[in-house]
Amino acid sequence: MSSSLLEILNGSNESAKKALFLFTKEETVEKINLKFNLWARYFFPQYFTSKDAEFHQELDDSNIKLYKSDILSVGNAAFRGAAKTARTKLFVTFCIANDQAHFRKYYKVLCADADNSKQIVTDIYNALISYKVSAMYPEIFEKTNKKREETMASFTTTTGIKVVADSVGTDQRGAIQEESRPDFIWFEDFENRTTLRSAKKTKAISDNMEEARTGLAKHGGCLYTCNYVSESGNVHTLISKPAERRKVLITPILLNGKSTWPDRYSEAEIEAMRRDDEDFEGERLCKPSASKDALYDRETLDAMPEREPLREVAGLRIYREYNPSHRYGSGQDVAGGVGLDSATSVFIDFDTVPAQVVATFDNNTIKPEVFGDEINRETNIFPGTIVAVEKNNHGHTTIARARQLNVNLYKTHAKETKIGHSTPTEYGWETNALTKPKMLFAFAKAVEDGLLQLNDKRLIAEAKSYTRNDLIDDQKDPRLTTRHFDLLIAAAIAWQMKDFAQVKKVENSSITEIESEPLYNEIGI
Repeated sequence: MSSSLLEILNGSNESAKKALFLFTKEETVEKINLKFNLWARYFFPQYFTSKDAEFHQELDDSNIKLYKSDILSVGNAAFRGAAKTARTKLFVTFCIANDQAHFRKYYKVLCADADNSKQIVTDIYNALISYKVSAMYPEIFEKTNKKREETMASFTTTTGIKVVADSVGTDQRGAIQEESRPDFIWFEDFENRTTLRSAKKTKAISDNMEEARTGLAKHGGCLYTCNYVSESGNVHTLISKPAERRKVLITPILLNGKSTWPDRYSEAEIEAMRRDDEDFEGERLCKPSASKDALYDRETLDAMPEREPLREVAGLRIYREYNPSHRYGSGQDVAGGVGLDSATSVFIDFDTVPAQVVATFDNNTIKPEVFGDEINRETNIFPGTIVAVEKNNHGHTTIARARQLNVNLYKTHAKETKIGHSTPTEYGWETNALTKPKMLFAFAKAVEDGLLQLNDKRLIAEAKSYTRNDLIDDQKDPRLTTRHFDLLIAAAIAWQMKDFAQVKKVENSSITEIESEPLYNEIGI
């Protein structure tokens, strides 16, 4: 810090001090950042007991760019204890006090727990009415004849700036202040382990957050500060969803074995956290995929090559050409065709080392009956493939159409129930509480043992995200979940066909139907 700045800060000229901090959005990010850090340390030195980490500079820069409307959103997923919340509270307070044009006029703070958002607004209010700040900025809460709100959970300044606390669990429509909409929404701690346990709550939060975002004033911005503890919720969606003019920061406590905030957390202290924390990977490393809940080995999947399709035929992505001397199997997950989950196909060549995913297909609008025609088209490209259509939900409609088209369907032999009587032949694969864990664990083992190469980046991404919680999830309504594993389910079913696939047989120029024993016949399925 230059000697002239120190002289002003240590002197008695309050006007000169205030001039150091005032800004407009037309100033550079670097200049506003310097003013913010001077202001924060001058008024609130208690927040700076440790030297800043390198990532704090990027955090401050991103907040400023969002404030200036250079970008439209910032996703800040940093480890617990990174000071992202405290720094952001100081930044909002700084802007309310020092932006000469008051570019942002309506701040809204939204948390999963309404008490948390109220506490943040209360902290901002208390900072503004603190003796030192109010002495330099008396205009913020100057008494006038105009009626305005002034509580610790929701207040409006004399300078026309509103700050309000709310919950992401409440409807966000109609938030208007003097004919203006919120122009700066801060989503803080909007997801926790309680909300993650409920697909209904997760979906409701997602809808409310989107409603709040689309209700922003023109040039409004959204700031998301969060912990990245799960790949099954809204934080993961926020981080992984591409968008223009969006900044995403992911800050673990350790990077390449070194503390990212060495003046605050030594490597020995971090090792103690590793031993003591229940979820060190999620809370501190921002790597929920590395937690004990992940079903598929992340290192194996990270090392797996992601191929570009050799060609794409009407949505069927082909990664390897058909070889008539090889055995092929496919799995199909059927959807309702209403834009929610997807109807998917995955084809596997079993006669290569390792076995290869050779083609994939997904479509979220195709109807179940039309999907039967689609499967027939796909098997004309890979003739002789044994086709296992999941018969749950809409699958029976697809299977009925595929049978009409003589698709080589996986089926089970009729079982004799008593002398002279047998159950009808059943077509398709049934995914239930018994077969689902077996097929997904078998698929995971094949991947980890190097027996199967997935090739499709979409399929690999689904495998990376799948957890043991997903394995036991019995959610039937696809509208209540933020992500789907339709390709993964189809691939796991296809892998079960390795024991039934046969080389194409040609008799009278037609493909013969393959009779197959049920995979779990010994347990009566």
